[in-house]
Amino acid sequence: MNPSSNAERQSNLAAVIRNRQTFKVLAPVESPVQFPEKVIAHGQQRVMDAISVAGWAPFHFDRSHEGLAEPWRVHVLWHDRCRSLAGEFHNLFSDVKATNKLPSMLSACGALVIVNWLPQFVTASDDSGAAVDTTNRAAVPKEKQRQIDEEHLAATSAFVQNLLLLLTDAGLGTYWSSGGQFRTAAAFEHLEIQTQERLLAAVFVDFDIAKTDVQRLPGKLREGRAAAERWTRCV
Repeated sequence: MNPSSNAERQSNLAAVIRNRQTFKVLAPVESPVQFPEKVIAHGQQRVMDAISVAGWAPFHFDRSHEGLAEPWRVHVLWHDRCRSLAGEFHNLFSDVKATNKLPSMLSACGALVIVNWLPQFVTASDDSGAAVDTTNRAAVPKEKQRQIDEEHLAATSAFVQNLLLLLTDAGLGTYWSSGGQFRTAAAFEHLEIQTQERLLAAVFVDFDIAKTDVQRLPGKLREGRAAAERWTRCV
């Protein structure tokens, strides 16, 4: 392997990681962003390519759900679906505050990528109302159950980070939302998402980061990051 080529690849990867930045992009529900057909086609292809490559994230345990080993599930809403959802948002959800920005974000994005993880050992008291998976529960110690589910969650987090970096490298903007109303049973039913899934990330994708007729709010914590030596110790 050429050392200079290896160093260049590492430098490029480091630049993508550092340049990834959160922007909450907003547009009025009554006048949503209109993307040209070429921008939509380009953006959709980039999103699907990123999802495919992000799927190479590591996972430790075979989730074995519906014949799939991966512990994550991905649901994509394209621009038209996002706009229609923005218009009916207040009818779908009864707990929407006037300051809720999700409808405006739906009106501005090119796509919304919902990334869920699949717990393997859920409880009847689970807030999301997920069905209890009793498969082999009795044979698995509680501590092992917790470890397996933590591994599933960590793997899905790795998928999300891959996705954010790949989209950044493709020239698209991203915002990782914790989901808000998209975490509710009403949203899962409306989007036909299985109840045993749990939302980890609602990634809003900006197809045109140069667009000026939208509002862009940067992430609040970027400048508050500490130097690595403050949270790293060598043992």
